[in-house]
Amino acid sequence: MKSLILLDKFYRYRKKIDKDYEKYLSRALIQLISEKYKDYDVKFEYVGLHSKDNRPIVAFAGKDENFVLNSIIKEFGTVGKLSDLKVGKILRGRMRDPDLVNFGVFIDCGIEKPSKDILLAHYQLIRQLMDGKKTPKKKICKAFGFYEEMPVYVEITKLDKDNRKIECKLADKTIEMFNSWVEDGFEILFANGLLRKQIKKAIKKTKHYQDYLTIERMGFLETAVFLKKGTHAPGNLTEIGPLLNAKFSMFRPSKVRHLKQM
Repeated sequence: MKSLILLDKFYRYRKKIDKDYEKYLSRALIQLISEKYKDYDVKFEYVGLHSKDNRPIVAFAGKDENFVLNSIIKEFGTVGKLSDLKVGKILRGRMRDPDLVNFGVFIDCGIEKPSKDILLAHYQLIRQLMDGKKTPKKKICKAFGFYEEMPVYVEITKLDKDNRKIECKLADKTIEMFNSWVEDGFEILFANGLLRKQIKKAIKKTKHYQDYLTIERMGFLETAVFLKKGTHAPGNLTEIGPLLNAKFSMFRPSKVRHLKQM
């Protein structure tokens, strides 16, 4: 039997995780993973929460458990040690509060022993997302809808293990995702702290369900709601926001293009 601490967390917006809600989320998580690997000889079970940051621990057994282990690490991420890092390594991470500091955004990649976040510096955001155009970090974060717990893939660019300093850039996979969002031109409403099915249920209660193009899972509790052309995120937020105990942000491609042209 294998076990794994996932990078994704159990959390609620403005509410604590109690035993009943942990049970609810654990069932949803095992259902999600089991469905994804239904064609493999492996069975999953929920073990509990890793004491740090409420990361769920899953166990699984079967003749395909080694393949599944590597696949889950690649898609969901897991915790790791500072000693295992090297320049060029690709990691799945989650943004800390984008407004925390002015010189960049810290990325939680589950680094433990010692615990350490990775810095995605402001100059990297300018280089990778603004085509080198000098832009205040706060404006970049707002235009792209960055939010706390937003899942991203990063590549380590600088590593000083003695002084515990780590820097990164956005990995190609994430850059390609952002570029496609700009090119496609759809506005996106992000919601974090709830399951995708909870978001879908709330949307069905509104009178503007036809405004939504697709509802995609970015992480276990992070959802991206793509709106049809000509539909604007702020207006839709006023419709579904009051129905949900979640935190929201928006991606507006017109705002990104405007920033680049200023």
